[in-house]
Amino acid sequence: MMGLMRSDGYKLRKSRSLLICLITAFGMGVMMALLYHMAWEMLGDNLEATRSLMEAFGSNEKAVNEMLMIIPNETLWSYISTALADTNLLYIAAVVISIFVGSEYSMGTAKNAISRGFNRTAVYGSKLLFSMLIMLMVAAVYVLGSGVVGCALYGFSADISAGQMLLILAAYLAEMLAVAGLYVMIAVMMKSTGHAIAFSLIMPMLISSALQIISMAYNCSDVLNRLWIFQTLTATPQLCLYNEAYVPFLVSAVYFVVAGLISLLTVRRQELK
Repeated sequence: MMGLMRSDGYKLRKSRSLLICLITAFGMGVMMALLYHMAWEMLGDNLEATRSLMEAFGSNEKAVNEMLMIIPNETLWSYISTALADTNLLYIAAVVISIFVGSEYSMGTAKNAISRGFNRTAVYGSKLLFSMLIMLMVAAVYVLGSGVVGCALYGFSADISAGQMLLILAAYLAEMLAVAGLYVMIAVMMKSTGHAIAFSLIMPMLISSALQIISMAYNCSDVLNRLWIFQTLTATPQLCLYNEAYVPFLVSAVYFVVAGLISLLTVRRQELK
């Protein structure tokens, strides 16, 4: 197993796609933070008027806060939290993970580890561990880009307690590891770098859009936050601050286990050429 992990680690260190995506993640983190700052400045004095208008149209206090929390306020923590909730970083990680796992099939090297005596479970386990590492690296760089802007503007500041911040960070961590497992599952099932990238990017967007329409039609956004992990991740701060922190952890566990079982079943049964 250690030999397999050393091989995958070497492959990852030499990956140009990882370097390019990390640079992209940092640049997008900076750009999105600047755009959020501009939006907050434009909102400015109209914040309370916006809140009153939304409440006048029937939105409850929780729904209003959820909408307004999308735009970070004047604290460093809000920029960090907003960056972690941004699905853009998930899509960047999807590209690297799809290439890292899918290239083994596209290049015909997936069978090499098996021929050297490693079992398929170990091969999958190594790919999963490094894919989770990729997800954390992309998230860290994306947050760094956003945090640089937030720190330059507002210094080291927060509007919630340290305990709440740690809880939210732990929830984000669980969700991102689960999403990494989901991307590995897709790459294993697609057996192609191009197909894995396309499906990993398009599938969440289509499902999210469809569920958003359904939630608007039937006024069931709370249910949506508890079923679709990409939406759960976006709603993580609100869930944790409204005493529903169990939701992201439970959702993450379900997705991680289901994705892992499907991946293992697929890896053990698929024919390698």
